[in-house]
Amino acid sequence: MLFQCYSRSAENMWRVLSIAFLGLTSLPILASDLTATTSFELTDPTGRITQHSTTLMIHDQRSRASGQNYVGDGQGNHKIYGPRFAMIRQCDLRLDVIADLDHQVYSVYSLPKGPTRAQYKAAVAKAKVQPQFAETLTITTEVVDMGETKLLFGRVAHHYKIHSKREPSAGANAEAHEEFSDGWYIEIPEYQQLRGCNPFAEFEGPKTQHAVFVTSGSQSINYRVIRKSSGPAMTGSYPADTVTTAHAWVKQPDGSVHEYTDTRKETITALSTDPLDPALFDAPPGYVRVSEVKINPTLPGRTGQR
Repeated sequence: MLFQCYSRSAENMWRVLSIAFLGLTSLPILASDLTATTSFELTDPTGRITQHSTTLMIHDQRSRASGQNYVGDGQGNHKIYGPRFAMIRQCDLRLDVIADLDHQVYSVYSLPKGPTRAQYKAAVAKAKVQPQFAETLTITTEVVDMGETKLLFGRVAHHYKIHSKREPSAGANAEAHEEFSDGWYIEIPEYQQLRGCNPFAEFEGPKTQHAVFVTSGSQSINYRVIRKSSGPAMTGSYPADTVTTAHAWVKQPDGSVHEYTDTRKETITALSTDPLDPALFDAPPGYVRVSEVKINPTLPGRTGQR
């Protein structure tokens, strides 16, 4: 059987970095160092289990996460491939630095630049007068506070259950999706220091506690999004020990629809606020700068790069 590429290391690190932005607010930024290690366990629709962990470090307005990708063979086996790498985000300079730790090279990428306030207001005004799509994608999020708390790494964790659902209308280019999350959530105020990496931070209101990301894959978006929510605002916004079961209904080439189910466990296994060496958040000394660092090299028997 052909190998299937599970770029879990990079995927989970970007997931961790993305979640960080969900908690950004306009509160004052208090500089503090943080090192948090998170483990992931994924049970895919065939029952195969893959595991990975990643460590995120934050210092001032910079973050660093290191890892290495692995590949599955379709039979539940996986092995490490590609170089060890580090992703360094410099929010003060609005730059990403990706370093190949095995070949001692690095590349630098500019982060997206946000709109000016005038551009933002103009875009909002234009959207209001644009013709509305007839098709819809209704996203419903229900949060239930279980009324339980406990200490995790010296921080108060709150027990929540979250039910999110995406329901497309008949002609919408979107797939139905449903998730059930159950677990403990904590606050990580150190993420405030990464606010400068969010191009829309200036225009966003109170922090988002739970987000559902919308995509139509390779098809064009032909629907408008309707959001509904219920339940209390979550006191903790970062998953510290959670289990999420996801169901997706995917249309097949023959027109039939298949349901796929996977389960994801996400657990913080270590958290420290000990001081970190600022040098960790710059390009490693002695490394050679190149135009591109390939952290997902082409595998034998495959074409292209992921």
